[in-house]
Amino acid sequence: MIFLNEPRFRMELSRMPNQQLYLEMKALLQKAYQGQNQTIADHLLKTLAMLVTGVILGPHVQLYAIALCVPLPIKLLSIVRRFSGFVADSRVDVGVFFAPFIYAMQASLSNETVYLIMDCTKVGPQCRVLMIALVYHGTVLPILWQTLKGKKGHVKGEFQKALLEKVYAYFNSYRQVIILGDAEFSNETVIGWLETKGWGFVFRFQSNYLIQPEPSAVWSSAQALYEVRQPQAGQVYYWENVIFTELHQRPNLTMSIQWAEDELEPLCLISNLPVSAQPHRLYEMRYWIETLFSNCKSRGFDLGRCRMTTPTHIDRLLLAVAIATCVTLGLGTHLIVIGQTDQVDRVDRRDLSLFQLGWRWLYRLLALNRLHELQIVFRWDIELPPPGFQPAR
Repeated sequence: MIFLNEPRFRMELSRMPNQQLYLEMKALLQKAYQGQNQTIADHLLKTLAMLVTGVILGPHVQLYAIALCVPLPIKLLSIVRRFSGFVADSRVDVGVFFAPFIYAMQASLSNETVYLIMDCTKVGPQCRVLMIALVYHGTVLPILWQTLKGKKGHVKGEFQKALLEKVYAYFNSYRQVIILGDAEFSNETVIGWLETKGWGFVFRFQSNYLIQPEPSAVWSSAQALYEVRQPQAGQVYYWENVIFTELHQRPNLTMSIQWAEDELEPLCLISNLPVSAQPHRLYEMRYWIETLFSNCKSRGFDLGRCRMTTPTHIDRLLLAVAIATCVTLGLGTHLIVIGQTDQVDRVDRRDLSLFQLGWRWLYRLLALNRLHELQIVFRWDIELPPPGFQPAR
């Protein structure tokens, strides 16, 4: 029999996989924040490591559920209070705390073309989060986010522009940056700002917007222009050098419209890219951000259970969720790089997303007590095996 106060028991406890995960997360954060211009207080770093560990191990993101899974000999309610203090602490600047992870993403990112996606999602009973994310192998990596009050409705253009201005500091040196977004972002404030910065965009817009297809032509709705061509289902039609909306009259844009058979309305896109760039093809990547939202909610960290109502508190909770997401996607990437996806997926085909590859591999490392093999990598020069059955060669 081993008594709890025996040295052997204490040594074994320190080697428990869940305890080791916390130590790995703390070491990761310590390494990330080395050399930062702004010093991160040690107790804040440790609390963040506890949060990330609990987000990964916990059933959902309510603070008590995260605290239940923190593998440290601290009273449960003390951990909950510590977490509550962290999300309310104004010293926790989300941009500063997450910046090292953005730099890690950029380390292997070419300086050529970058695709960023903007979108909103509901978090908590009364709030929405505006997110800007970086396209990455069928999914996205979170870059910056900001929460605001409100259950539904479009976020104002000035709010969107303010977040874009923060992102600009990270990507202003790239040869081309292209922003993708749904109809919420096809407003004059955002489009005007992107044009002044020389960034490209592809946005959806409502088919009843008035468009001038060429100078001095009659203003017509996008849908009316589309119907004049007597289109075939699924065919894509382009208009170059259109003037966008009668109200703002922004010139020299490219409009594309496609109406698929199974859709209730046409997909209308406006862009400052030439037709040769095939904006409608680029826009298909916009849906990749939905995988991030589903991974953070129903298919991963269960962010849908969040009950917070204060926007800044949600932003700081999302800091832990975003780091956990990067850890998971980085693990999945490493598994592909070393050619060992069959550790968690089928040999003859890929059934799992990049997130699920990393998620399951992390839990296997925990189960096997092999967290020393944990490696987080971001690579743009790899290709995911195509999903579905692949015949042997």
